[in-house]
Amino acid sequence: MRLSPCRQFPAGLGGDYVESPSYGDERPQGGWRIMRSPLRRTPRGGLDHDGLPERGKAPERAGRPPRAPGGRPLLGHMKPLLTDPLGLLAALPRHGEVVELRFGRTPTYVVCSPEAAQRVLRNSDHAFDKGGVFYENMRSIVGDGMATCPLAKHKRLRRLAQPAFHSGRMTGYARTVQAQVGAVTATWRHGQILDVLPEMRSLATRSTLATMFCRRDLGPEVAGLRRAVTDFVDHQTILRMIAPGLNRLPTRRNHRYRESEARLLRFLDEEIAAYRRDGADHGDLMSMFTTALDSDRLSDKEVRDTAMTVLLGGITATAVGHAWALHQLSQDSALDAEVAHEAQAVTRLGQGHTAADVMARLPRTRGVVAEVLRMRSPSWIFPRVAVTDTAIGSRRIPAGAQVLLSPYVLHHRPDLFPSPEAFDPYRWDGRDPHQVKGWLPFGAGESKCIGYELAFMDLTLSLAGIIRSWRLLPCPGSVRPRPRLHLEPHGLTLRLTERNQR
Repeated sequence: MRLSPCRQFPAGLGGDYVESPSYGDERPQGGWRIMRSPLRRTPRGGLDHDGLPERGKAPERAGRPPRAPGGRPLLGHMKPLLTDPLGLLAALPRHGEVVELRFGRTPTYVVCSPEAAQRVLRNSDHAFDKGGVFYENMRSIVGDGMATCPLAKHKRLRRLAQPAFHSGRMTGYARTVQAQVGAVTATWRHGQILDVLPEMRSLATRSTLATMFCRRDLGPEVAGLRRAVTDFVDHQTILRMIAPGLNRLPTRRNHRYRESEARLLRFLDEEIAAYRRDGADHGDLMSMFTTALDSDRLSDKEVRDTAMTVLLGGITATAVGHAWALHQLSQDSALDAEVAHEAQAVTRLGQGHTAADVMARLPRTRGVVAEVLRMRSPSWIFPRVAVTDTAIGSRRIPAGAQVLLSPYVLHHRPDLFPSPEAFDPYRWDGRDPHQVKGWLPFGAGESKCIGYELAFMDLTLSLAGIIRSWRLLPCPGSVRPRPRLHLEPHGLTLRLTERNQR
């Protein structure tokens, strides 16, 4: 038995799967260990084999989650959320597996253990769903796509969109990504100071649009679409997520945001209509979104909402991941040289190479990407709502309560990831990150990001394409994480040096 050649990192809990080495070993020496079925736990005390309450049951002594210290009268924990959200979150696991925060008089429950996170994400009893102020606001922004729609709608949308992300199409997407990396880096000059996040947004915009729309050349429109996406994303702050009424104020910033939104929606509507008329498979995502596999198919609105979700996620989250990866390599010349040597040894995708072939030859680059997604996961927090009285472990959660999941919290637990503040890509040697306990940059369960395999491949191949020819050196000034819609590197500038000129 062997790993499928179509995917380097198989995922899923059914059938064959790959178990990584023990979580406590930072540099395991073994390779993959193939299992025939997932590990099963012996039911006990009203729990199923996943350690979750059996359907319709809860632990007899489930109590109320403890409240985090530091709350203020009336405001609750609003001030630390706005001033130091990462510090607030990082301190919560010491208080329990589920901890209560208060925003005004409204309780919010943060899950702080991998078991609690799996309870909410796997959601076998459908006790949690997407809802509340955050998702209401996001639906007004990106529509009712897979990232925002309730579970009742999600399953159908996922089934109809899944063929676009089939492993057999990844090689075509990979060639497109490599071509866009080459086009962007060809404009760079030795000694140039790079404002990294905007530059990576430009690259991610080109790659995402090219993998989504191959019907025609979008060259003249890319710059305008990139500005629209940038305006769109920069508008989304923590405060606006929890107080969406701010988006309706008659300010210049809100006006620019609405113009950008209208431009994106017009573009998508025009492209969807053109793809419907064309009816051909151009080897891109939009061809698959607009093609019916049976009598059921995505409506034009569903295609637009799905495309908007993929477009914004593919550009914003991917750009943030690119930027953090370049920052980390700029801090470590030995690791940078190792990734460059690996990338230079891998030829560009030819007719005889699949995406899986190339990914298999980039183990260190993959490790860097996995570690970036652990230490600086772009999607650092996302909410759910309890739709019924339920329990998470030994804590009771009332119906209607908001539950927050934070990959940042789990990824910085020293019991899951030793020395969590150290950037250590070697911890992933011989390990499939998608099977590692507590690593959740793409979520889990039915609502796991549908494009996770494409996103991981994009990050890996783009990083290899850049580092193959360029060394990026740090510039004076501090770089710090800025929690917005994604966890952005603030103040990141790097100086370009061509490797053949050193």
